Amino acid sequence: MRDGQAQDIRIVPAGAGAGKTFEICRTLEGWLEDGTVAPERILAVTFTEAAASELRERLRGAALGAGLTEAALALERAYISTIHALGLRLTMEHALAAGGSPAPRLIDDAEADVLLRRAMARSDRLADVAGDLKRYGYTFDGRRGAEEQFRGRVREVVGLLTGLGEAGRAPHLAREAVAALRHDYGQVAGDGQALTDALVRAVSRLLERFPDSLVETATSATAEKEFRRDHRNMRRAAGDAATDWKLWGELQKLRLTKRGAPTPEGYDALAGAVVTAAAAIENHPGPLDDACAHLAALIEGAQEVLGLYAMRKRELGVVDYADMIAGAEAMLAEDPALAEAVTGELDCVVVDEFQDTNPVQFALLQHLIARSPRVLLVGDAKQAIMAFQGADARLSTALADRMPETLDPLDRNWRSDPRIMALVNDLGPGLFGARYQPLAPQRPESGAPALEVVRASGSRRARAPKARPQHAVAERIRALTDAPAQVVDQTTERLRPVRPSDIAVLCRRHADVDAYAEALRDVGVPVSREEQGWLTAPATAAARHALAYAADPADRHAALCLATLGPPALPLED
Repeated sequence: MRDGQAQDIRIVPAGAGAGKTFEICRTLEGWLEDGTVAPERILAVTFTEAAASELRERLRGAALGAGLTEAALALERAYISTIHALGLRLTMEHALAAGGSPAPRLIDDAEADVLLRRAMARSDRLADVAGDLKRYGYTFDGRRGAEEQFRGRVREVVGLLTGLGEAGRAPHLAREAVAALRHDYGQVAGDGQALTDALVRAVSRLLERFPDSLVETATSATAEKEFRRDHRNMRRAAGDAATDWKLWGELQKLRLTKRGAPTPEGYDALAGAVVTAAAAIENHPGPLDDACAHLAALIEGAQEVLGLYAMRKRELGVVDYADMIAGAEAMLAEDPALAEAVTGELDCVVVDEFQDTNPVQFALLQHLIARSPRVLLVGDAKQAIMAFQGADARLSTALADRMPETLDPLDRNWRSDPRIMALVNDLGPGLFGARYQPLAPQRPESGAPALEVVRASGSRRARAPKARPQHAVAERIRALTDAPAQVVDQTTERLRPVRPSDIAVLCRRHADVDAYAEALRDVGVPVSREEQGWLTAPATAAARHALAYAADPADRHAALCLATLGPPALPLED
């Protein structure tokens, strides 16, 4: 904040379809027209490059429409970008003041992965878990091996710690996380060995009485399979039940007498004793101790990896995407005069999708928000979707709770049919409690069906294509486009026949995306999905690395990639 100037701050909760982009543009247009904001002194942070481009174009169009030609041209110098681009721009523009490189080279995901893998291999702390992956729950899952799963988990923790900024390097983080885990887990028995001995005794008694599998007594293929599994598990438990907690869970599933499939006399009592002993795992201190050791090793190992990774990046003179944010935040935090200089160039700060910021992004924005004369923050905690990248909607919620006088929610919906909004408004309070802001629908009812439920028969894993739910959905979509159904055009706001491009299919997993795309293509519906483009094609990648090597012959990564991609291509071993 500039001395003596009151701060104008608005926090705008805006549900889906509430017109948040319109509100951002309307606010900025008003500031431009009344002269309180100069176009080149705008800082607007959006979620995607596409959103940044759309905002810039809409503002330029509004300025030209109002006869503000010079303002329209000056918008090219405004800070309208994603938060990563903002971080990189701040780092580059003020590199000399911060003691950094004015033109750092941004490494791609493949280069970052190589450097991180090398750092993981050098981490002594991670070796504590890597030496006994099975004990900590890492086994082949049908798709990935134990080591690959472990590396993926470490990468997740590295990403979360990176999102915390400097707080992610705090030495007490692992200790506090372990304390929280023990608190949430609850009480356990003091003597785990007694529980283990009880299970081994129960298993031994069963095997003494029935040393062989009960396969010969099985009356079905299912019974035969389960008896084989149970006998195999009991033989393993008799020799090693101390730390294989998954085995304890399997022993709770022993097959007992079922209607039409009895077991020999005396078997059920002995097997029941094994089940009861195995169920005591809920009170066994062993799983909790292993979970705590695993958690501590992951956090401390990830911190060690981050240190090694940062050191190697400094040696190479490169940055990654996370550095764009963390570097800019550290620069502003360590040098208040520099922060004042940066914000002295701004008349306003606008942030879209504020709920999807992680802690270090929030900290970077806070440096700018706290010093800006005008602030507009738009978001909706109910639409937070980036938790897997460390985003925490509680940050924006806490800011709103601390400044209730700044709240100016949008309470209308311009997108959805009133019948859909009625359903959403009915469900909202149950999902979000008092924080839910009902939206009043502004569109008239279209007359077309607003909601359909497709009941698909068959299993997800059914072998026959027509038995899979993807096929049922694909057939329904084809029917909608063949009939065709009616939808309201977003531009003309009139009913028109539905087109394939009007339809989105949302899936929980990448594998489901492939299955739905294949099913839609099978029934003749055109499909567009995100796939690898020309930039990642081997020929293009080879050309990029050739240029990088020509520019810097010391770039060993580029040299290695060029050698393995060709021309002529060489095996990686060579």
